[in-house]
Amino acid sequence: MPVLSRVDGAIGVITLSQLARKNALDGQAFQQLREAARGLPEVRAVVVTGDGHDFSAGLDLSVDNSLLRDIAPAVDRGDDGVARRVIGELKDCVAALAELEVPTFAAIEGACIGGGLEIALACDVRIAARSSLLSLPEVRFGMIPDVGGCTRLARLIGPGRAADLICTGRRLGGEEAFNLGLVERLCDTGQALPTALAAARAVCENGPQAVRLALAAVRVSADLGLDEALSVETNHGALALTSGEAREGINAFRERRAPRW
Repeated sequence: MPVLSRVDGAIGVITLSQLARKNALDGQAFQQLREAARGLPEVRAVVVTGDGHDFSAGLDLSVDNSLLRDIAPAVDRGDDGVARRVIGELKDCVAALAELEVPTFAAIEGACIGGGLEIALACDVRIAARSSLLSLPEVRFGMIPDVGGCTRLARLIGPGRAADLICTGRRLGGEEAFNLGLVERLCDTGQALPTALAAARAVCENGPQAVRLALAAVRVSADLGLDEALSVETNHGALALTSGEAREGINAFRERRAPRW
């Protein structure tokens, strides 16, 4: 199975699992990512990781990758319709992860390349080992990061920095990725998954409705003008205050006990 999923308490864990190929991505992997994300039961946070020492080496370029057969008409005959259909399908697979209503954490070790980085970019928070290597090298193959990479990277670190990384295809170590704001947390080698799970457990200690509402406000903030974004924040804040969670949270603090969400 190229993608595995499990539930650990209130945390969903999705694992890219093509170990022999550094978790390289074929058509089945993208489809199973979508199925795993949309098939999760009710959880409070999600962690995406890779089997072994790598997150994902990106697109599997071996001849048995069905995805390459799908795009062959576009490559060989310049079929624009096929190209748009395949890109749209892959975007929908990654969107299944981005559309989850709970916080998502990418636990990055080793290679996080091409489509692998595009999957990580679809998460809310990226946690990377210092020894990890991240890049979007698609232009080296005459392609672009078209599964959200161009758009999400530019929104995350700014268009200038995104243009530098995408148009050169250069690789970043974990330290530089952190300094650029591409990853939000840096950790020692082998600690990305434990760190991500600890962050997910911290999420689970908080009011579940409050977390969803706050996350929704954060996600739309970059797409709206200031007044609109503040209006969304006000609306979601009112929903949180009146949901019953605020009453329980305040009472739990006063009574020096853990809240019962």
